[in-house]
Amino acid sequence: MSNSSSSENSETVLEDEQTISILSWYNEEILGPYIESFEEENKNITVDLQFVPPVQQYIDKFMVLVSSEQMTDMFHVAGENIQEIREKKLAEDISDMPIFERINENVSAVYGGDNGEIYGYVPDAWVGGVFYNADLFEQAGIEKVPSTWDEFTDTMEKTKALGVEPFITCSDNVHEMAQSLYISMKISHNPKVDFEINNGTTTFEENYTEPFKLWYEDVYKTGLFSQITLGLSGEQAKDMFVTEQSAMYYGGPWDISYIEEKNPDMNYNMFPLPAPDGNAMLTGALNVALGISSSSKKKEAAQKFLDFMSEDENIKAWQKSTNNVLVVDGIEYEMGTIIDQFKDDAPNGNFYLPQMVWNNSAAIYKELLTGIQDAMTGADTIENVPIRLDNKMKELS
Repeated sequence: MSNSSSSENSETVLEDEQTISILSWYNEEILGPYIESFEEENKNITVDLQFVPPVQQYIDKFMVLVSSEQMTDMFHVAGENIQEIREKKLAEDISDMPIFERINENVSAVYGGDNGEIYGYVPDAWVGGVFYNADLFEQAGIEKVPSTWDEFTDTMEKTKALGVEPFITCSDNVHEMAQSLYISMKISHNPKVDFEINNGTTTFEENYTEPFKLWYEDVYKTGLFSQITLGLSGEQAKDMFVTEQSAMYYGGPWDISYIEEKNPDMNYNMFPLPAPDGNAMLTGALNVALGISSSSKKKEAAQKFLDFMSEDENIKAWQKSTNNVLVVDGIEYEMGTIIDQFKDDAPNGNFYLPQMVWNNSAAIYKELLTGIQDAMTGADTIENVPIRLDNKMKELS
């Protein structure tokens, strides 16, 4: 941990002893060492950590504190509460922090407002993509990972010829491939699409129909993506990949320890799902961010804690705590996993998850998943799924 402050704000001395409270879904084991080091540097500031487990318990507690006007001085900004924070201006705009000069503006905008405000600081994100069995690829005569959508479907055909499932996932994640194709096809060209859907300048139908239909026609209708996925749990799907019954699986950092424990000798790697034009973005999302409550009477002390957490030494220590990729430019570090090769993509903003942007995200996400499931069973058409999302958005707004 850092023992000396490097920012101007952190060098400001507060005359009075103060206690700042933090509502956090990180516990004492994770945040404790940073708090201890900060208090050592700032003898007049005590940090009161109020831990509430994620996700729903934390959001419930957050909403109770907001409604009772008893919000803590600082709190975590997440995909599940950012809409509330934006609409009610519950957090201070911290966009003037120097650290944001080293974070891609499209990344910062996820926890920001319509006019360039930034409501939370976070240095890290998780990223994921298509995990693949390199040995099965070799057996199928695949010499390199696919760099276009056509090459990807060709890879599915070749691995299916081996007698394995080309790509496996579970019933709760059958939307992943279609959504990832949307990210590589649309977001790679215009990162603001989902923000524009939120404000009504465009629609789900105008942007999601093409990638969803391409996914359905090319891999589901052809049988390359099997209906078996509708009956699988998350663990069953992962086990099919681990036991080499499937060549590919959509995974993230949380899957790595499971895979390597179950099959230590497995030769596997990862790539981002490519669009027809070759553009490819990783699936991923920012970690929860730290924000300062707009109702706090101790904003200066809270800002000092944010400045402390944004020092390079503490950012590097935080990365080791989370094992996520860093979105802050100019910091050297090693991860030691297959995701290490993509750590330079994060500062460039080359990752995305629509759920982090949508208004009424939980309800829209549920409609998306149900819609894709309905399209797979024939209960609805794939073309109607984006229309359902538009209708749900109108209903909720």
